[in-house]
Amino acid sequence: MRLRVPVGDADAFRERADRALVALAGQRGYGSARLGRAVDEPELWVITSEWDGVGAWRRALSAFDVRVELTPLMAYAVDEPGAFEVLLAHDGVTGVVRRGSDVA
Repeated sequence: MRLRVPVGDADAFRERADRALVALAGQRGYGSARLGRAVDEPELWVITSEWDGVGAWRRALSAFDVRVELTPLMAYAVDEPGAFEVLLAHDGVTGVVRRGSDVA
């Protein structure tokens, strides 16, 4: 999910995002999550996360503690698709991994 955060809100946003990532990490099917900020455009942030599948992600979003922490961040969300499935990956060790789509 991409977010546009005014520079003056950055510290409070970062603290809230930290709590949201901790809440996500407690959910079944969680793999990892990251918070990043654009180097050339400091108001543009991104939260990325990896899950066992689309179902795990959707179930995590319905958890109460995740909603409490993530919902306030949505005020900064850029209106665009925010969930993508990985169909091709390369990790530098095992080489290219191709995956089928979960989209019906």
